[in-house]
Amino acid sequence: MVTVTLEATMRILHLMTAGIWAGWTVFMAVLVVPGARDGRLDPEALRWLTGQFSLLSKGAPLVTFVTGTYMVGQGYTTDALLYSSRGTLVLTMIGLWLVLSGVTNLSSRRLTGCVDEIGVERAARDARAPFAAAGVVALALLLVGGWL
Repeated sequence: MVTVTLEATMRILHLMTAGIWAGWTVFMAVLVVPGARDGRLDPEALRWLTGQFSLLSKGAPLVTFVTGTYMVGQGYTTDALLYSSRGTLVLTMIGLWLVLSGVTNLSSRRLTGCVDEIGVERAARDARAPFAAAGVVALALLLVGGWL
């Protein structure tokens, strides 16, 4: 019989949520925004995809906050968090998490907020830089997480 501990459950939930969030962020930056910019998506499809991404970008930070806080509380003393290389990586992840949380929500609003006024192609052009930044931050978050 396999016993799954709370610590293992939190770690699994944290990694799965972070991976899905980061992957979808890169998907939006690499495929959805360029597709919309090139006229391959109509306003309804763009709103739906971005709306689903926006929901994930609101829920994933909450899940990763709860699970990450639990893992830090179980695995690090204050000194270890502040004065060790692993602690530095954890603090770096927290900073990247904060940036990704803000940039993904800003990007979603920028992409769909003005579609009716300026059109899908122009809205996607205007949202390209924030989504590209979000994609880079998401990949950096996965990289730092991999070092841990």
